[in-house]
Amino acid sequence: MEAITVNRYIEVICPVCKSKKVIQVPKSVVNQASQLTTISVPQDKICQHHFQLFLDKNFSIRGYQKVDFQLDPEDKKKEKRLKPSYKDHFVDSLDLYQSNKSENNTSKKIPEKPNYRKSKSKFEENFNKKNNMNLGEIYEEFWEFIDDNNEIFRKFIINDKKRRMLLKMRNLTP
Repeated sequence: MEAITVNRYIEVICPVCKSKKVIQVPKSVVNQASQLTTISVPQDKICQHHFQLFLDKNFSIRGYQKVDFQLDPEDKKKEKRLKPSYKDHFVDSLDLYQSNKSENNTSKKIPEKPNYRKSKSKFEENFNKKNNMNLGEIYEEFWEFIDDNNEIFRKFIINDKKRRMLLKMRNLTP
């Protein structure tokens, strides 16, 4: 059974940009400290700054300290990878099944053709797609922004059921 933690809410102000936010602090942490409790507030908890705050036994903030340098979180991840964990000893049954299945079907395996085409980014694909659109595709994409009296899109405006429904709804609303 998990112990119930009692929290206190305190308003924290960033010493750099003066952003404010209310955070929870466990009472047990403050009660265990001898005088002041130092709390490290990471980036993106209150704002983009990393800073420390000093809390007394009455949950009053006694001061703040700006952090000049923060170690790269990637370094911490590398350290964790060095420590063995249960995941290192865990056998993924799906991986085991697929590897066993592929060993049994080695004769049926067909090698894939190499892809020599230059891969395009999602933005580039969308950009090229929109620049090569025909009038019908342009109308479908931007129909809400096209004026009812537009001559270029006249035939699409006449045949558009969405636009007619919207026009009827506008006329019904007082």
